[in-house]
Amino acid sequence: MTKFIYAMSLFLLAAISIKAQPIQKTSSCLLHGSVVSSTDATAIAGATVRLYQLKKLVGGTVSDASGNFNVKCPSSGSLQLRITAVGFKEVDTTLNVPTVTPLYIYMRAGKHTMDEVTVTASEKRGMTSTTVIGQTAMEHLQPSSFADLLALLPGGMTKIPALGSANVITLREAGPPSSQYATSSLGTKFVIDGQAIGTDANMQYIAGSFQGDADNSRNHVSYGVDMREIPTDNIEKVEVVRGIPSVKYGELTSGLINITRKRSQSPLLLRLKADEYGKLVSVGKGFLLSGKWNLNVDGGLLDARKEPRNRFETYRRLTFSARLRRKWNLGERYVLEWSGATDYSLNIDNVKTDPEIQIHREDSYRSSYLKLGMNHRLLLRRKALVGLQSVSLAYSTSLASDRIHQTEAVALQRDYVVPLAYESGEYDGLFLPMQYLCDYRVEGKPFYSTLRGETEWLARTSFISHHITVGGEFLLNKNYGRGQLFDITKPLHASTARRPRSYKDIPATDILSFYAEDKATMPIGKHQLTVMAGLRTTQMLNIPASYAIHGKLFTDTRVNVQWDFPSFLGFKSFVSGGFGMMTKMPTVLDLYPDYVYKDITEMNYWDVRPAYKRIHIRTYKLNQVNPDLRPARNKKWEIRLGMDKGAHHFSVTYFHEDMKDGFRSTTTMRPFIYKRYDTSVINPATLTGPPSLASLPVVTDTLLDGYGRTENGSRITKQGIEFQYSSPRIPVIQTRITVNGAWFRTLYENSIPLFRSAPNVVVGTVAIADRYAGYYMSTDKYDKQIFTSNFIFDSYVDKLGLILSATAECFWMSNTKRPATSSVPMGYMDITGTVHPYVEADQSDPYLRWLVLTGTAGQDMDYRERSYMLVNFKATKRFGQHLSLSFFADRVFYVAPDYEVNGFIVRRTFSPYFGMEIGLKI
Repeated sequence: MTKFIYAMSLFLLAAISIKAQPIQKTSSCLLHGSVVSSTDATAIAGATVRLYQLKKLVGGTVSDASGNFNVKCPSSGSLQLRITAVGFKEVDTTLNVPTVTPLYIYMRAGKHTMDEVTVTASEKRGMTSTTVIGQTAMEHLQPSSFADLLALLPGGMTKIPALGSANVITLREAGPPSSQYATSSLGTKFVIDGQAIGTDANMQYIAGSFQGDADNSRNHVSYGVDMREIPTDNIEKVEVVRGIPSVKYGELTSGLINITRKRSQSPLLLRLKADEYGKLVSVGKGFLLSGKWNLNVDGGLLDARKEPRNRFETYRRLTFSARLRRKWNLGERYVLEWSGATDYSLNIDNVKTDPEIQIHREDSYRSSYLKLGMNHRLLLRRKALVGLQSVSLAYSTSLASDRIHQTEAVALQRDYVVPLAYESGEYDGLFLPMQYLCDYRVEGKPFYSTLRGETEWLARTSFISHHITVGGEFLLNKNYGRGQLFDITKPLHASTARRPRSYKDIPATDILSFYAEDKATMPIGKHQLTVMAGLRTTQMLNIPASYAIHGKLFTDTRVNVQWDFPSFLGFKSFVSGGFGMMTKMPTVLDLYPDYVYKDITEMNYWDVRPAYKRIHIRTYKLNQVNPDLRPARNKKWEIRLGMDKGAHHFSVTYFHEDMKDGFRSTTTMRPFIYKRYDTSVINPATLTGPPSLASLPVVTDTLLDGYGRTENGSRITKQGIEFQYSSPRIPVIQTRITVNGAWFRTLYENSIPLFRSAPNVVVGTVAIADRYAGYYMSTDKYDKQIFTSNFIFDSYVDKLGLILSATAECFWMSNTKRPATSSVPMGYMDITGTVHPYVEADQSDPYLRWLVLTGTAGQDMDYRERSYMLVNFKATKRFGQHLSLSFFADRVFYVAPDYEVNGFIVRRTFSPYFGMEIGLKI
């Protein structure tokens, strides 16, 4: 790796130091300009620009993402300029050189051909596997949130909306998200208009919540982005990078979601959607002010239910966005562009109990998330064939007000005690009343700030062109909230003892990164070789010196290579592959966890007279900080094959990923010394108040117990095959056929040995769990596979303004294996805190033999789900240029044969999901 980094550094330095070779003085000049739409002044990317003189081609190029082009031409004479672009009428005009530049070419929209309407996602032809989801595909899908778009990815399937719980993402993964393997979701980076969505300062959770609590399914701390919060109506394009992304993007392990929003003049767009689970309304418009300023304004409201018949668990989302852009021409060689955006969003989860069955009317849960964000970007472009091309500076910031408010009337069946101490020591506890009202609040104010600078260069040798990118990025994550707020004498759960915590006292995390990348293109005969190699360094600043990552520099090396073959019998094909390292730093909560309080009862005297009762507690205040915590790093490689012939497109990808140090919560064992008072000597008749400790016999004892901490202890290994094929439209029935799918295999396991408490067994007077804990190499291991494919038939009838599609989603198989885990420990800890090796003789020890796990440990387990098929229908009808009506029916038909497992019949049913929407353009 060191040799590779050294070679890479030399390669970049050589590329940067290349000077343009001397060009022989010929009679030529540089013609530059911009290509835009005559309808809304939108930049047209990918327009082909050709220059002819005396019917001979003398120059040509393609417009970039901003519609700009530069082309060399003869310095005098008459030239014929031809510009073509998909979806626009050809421009054919005559120029007399020299002429005034820059040129502004306005192209009129042409009639759409049948092949131009794409209602499915498409695979991008490039060096890394990327799915592109266009605006037409999103409109035809009719999504309520971003989570619905994942059905368009290879291996994706439609799902019933789950808007009553957090929607987190998994890419290229066979299993659902889980807390011990959440790094896969946390490491998927969402970028909107070049600015990342921050989640590292998210601390919105209720401490000690149980499985059935309202907060449990809505808490997405350490899971990354909740996709419910992202509307799709203002999105122009989504790129889902599943392979090795550019080094421009850091703080990720799994993939990149690159969202581009609308930034052009457009009519007023109104969308009204209704389905079983909710209603959505959105409106947006793009303005061209004074012919220079592009302003886009949009907003939306979603009102949804967790389940159609349950009106007491709801989710609401209110969003507003305003985006502004302006360009200035600075002489003939420079263009300055400024873009800015302001975003507002409010998300509310509300849970109440049906008053007809509610025992306590005070019970309620409400979680709100109000966010205000701003971002600005300044871009200077230079019109030149070599040398500096652009310099950009971008800044984004966001501040949110996160609130959880839960009230619950607690009724106890027996006495419970709550400790009152905030520091280690011995204290009296408090007996809880049999009934009380808990008021629990969590107030967070996560703040995110990003500063990013970047330059781009072009350099050319005789046969190699270099596109060089150099930049840096600074991230700040901080939470200014008041944190966990509640009365410890009225806990939400009487069996768990928690203490309030302030978030604003927790330090911020600062992350500094630099990157350099070179995309070199080399023609080899009729072939073409493209290599994109880059290096990114990441360092966490403002971290205590006791942490292992203090002062450490983490390096990500990423390389993508593509070989384009010459056209043969109409086939255009390429082979590409890549390798890369990706790094995700720990979150604020991982680095600075709350204290854990271990409360051990030393004396518990109960009396029928409440004033005579007494409980004495030994409290340990434990620091959960793990100074050895490191960032999670994922090693990924893939190889792709792509082939096109006309409108036939095919691609297949094999990938492999290995992340050995994902974040997980583990148990740290240690002995706790405490006193045991003998209350049997107390004579209730002689008491005049609570018993005194001084008069009671006491012995000192030791208890072995554990507490949680975050470690790099999860391993996620992914491999699989993704494929997609799309055909041209069949002329007779005007139908395109698209087939995509994926086989995923994911191995989940702990990558470090873990402690497990002994079973609750008492031998004589010895409680095994209080004296010993086993140390096991493998305690959590699952091998999951899944294979799915989709057959999509979509028809576009231009004359009728009708788009129809039918999708057969085929679930071919799902297999979950749980290989044998460790049943015999590799070691054990006793009450002295010493870890001993576990030898064969220990299996005969009357105490230590209980550390050998029974049940399913040490046994292979295998579960396979049989195949089934779901059928979905969608239709969109346009009425003139202003009105459209869409309808969808998912899972309207299914084939799911019954099958037998261990003598039991497994019968599956799928509920249909219907909805419709109206679109209006004014």
